[in-house]
Amino acid sequence: MSQFILIIILLLPIIVELKEHWSYENITIWSHDNRYCGGNLQSPIDLRFNKSHIDRRLKAMYLQKQNSHDSLQLINNGHTAQLNLKNHFVLKNVAPASEDYRVEQIHFHWGHANDDVNGSEHLLEGRSYPLEMHMVTYSSWFSNIHEAMSNTRALAVVGVFFELSFESNPFLQPIINALGRIRDNGKHVVINENFNLKALIGEKRMRRYYRYDGSLTTPPCYESVIWSVLQEPLQLSSEQLQAFQRLHGEKSVLMKNTYRTIQSIGSRKLFRSFTSENIHDDEIKKQISSSTSYGQYLSVNMKFLFVLMNLLMLIA
Repeated sequence: MSQFILIIILLLPIIVELKEHWSYENITIWSHDNRYCGGNLQSPIDLRFNKSHIDRRLKAMYLQKQNSHDSLQLINNGHTAQLNLKNHFVLKNVAPASEDYRVEQIHFHWGHANDDVNGSEHLLEGRSYPLEMHMVTYSSWFSNIHEAMSNTRALAVVGVFFELSFESNPFLQPIINALGRIRDNGKHVVINENFNLKALIGEKRMRRYYRYDGSLTTPPCYESVIWSVLQEPLQLSSEQLQAFQRLHGEKSVLMKNTYRTIQSIGSRKLFRSFTSENIHDDEIKKQISSSTSYGQYLSVNMKFLFVLMNLLMLIA
C-alpha cells in the first residue's frame, strides 16, 4: 500500500503538468480538462453591428499612467508574446460607476507566414484581421490577477484589431525590435526603448467599442471577463507582422494560428458605445447598410404575407 502511495506522489507532478498543457492544435479538447471552456459565456465572438444594442451609459475608457519604476519585460511563453505592464497603468471607466482596473499585461494573437488575413480572435462583421492585441486588466478590489480571474466580471480585457498598412507603426516598433531576442520559448527581455501604450492605442479610439460578458480565450477559460473590443483598428506593416510570425513555441516549432475559434453568443446581449455615424470603414458601413436593408425587406414581405393570408381566410 505504501509503495502505491509513493508511486502516486511521484507521478503527481506529471499528471498536473499534463492537465495544464494545452495548445492551439487541440482546441476541441480544451473542455476535457477545463470545464469552463465548454461554458455558455465563452470568447471570442463575431461582433455584428445589427445584432448589438447601443448603451449610452458606456463612456470613453482611458488609461491613467502610474508612477512605477518596474521594467517592461517581454516574454515568449510558448503561446504568445506577452509584455508585462504591472503597476504601470490603470484602466478607467470600464463600466458606469465601476472601480478601476489595473493593467497586468498585453499579448497578441496572429495567423501564420502565408496568411495576412486571419489571425484575430474576434471577428468584425464576419471579417478577420491579421493581428489582435489584448490588454488584460483586473479589478482593483483584488490584490492580484490570480485572485481575481475566477470571480465574475473581475477581469476586463480590451481587444484591439490591427490591419495591414504600407507604413510601419512607430508606437509598436519597440516591441517589434525586441521580438527578435525572444524568438524561442521561455526567452524574455527588458524593453529599454520608450514604449507608450496610451499613444499606441490612441485616446479617441477608446470611445468606440463593443461590449459583452465573456471569458478568457485560453484555458482555463474562466467566464469572468468584461470584454471591450475597439471598433477602429490600428495599423502595422507586413514586416512588423512577420516579426510575430517568426516566434517559436514548444519544441522549437513556429507559433502559428494562435487564435481560438469563434464561440456562440447564445443568449448574451452585445452592446456598443457608438452609432453607425461613428464607423469610418466604408466596406463595413456598406455591409451593415446592406444587412439592414435585407432585414427591412424581409420584414415588409412578412407583413404582406400575413395580410394576404388573413384576406384569403376571410374569402374562404
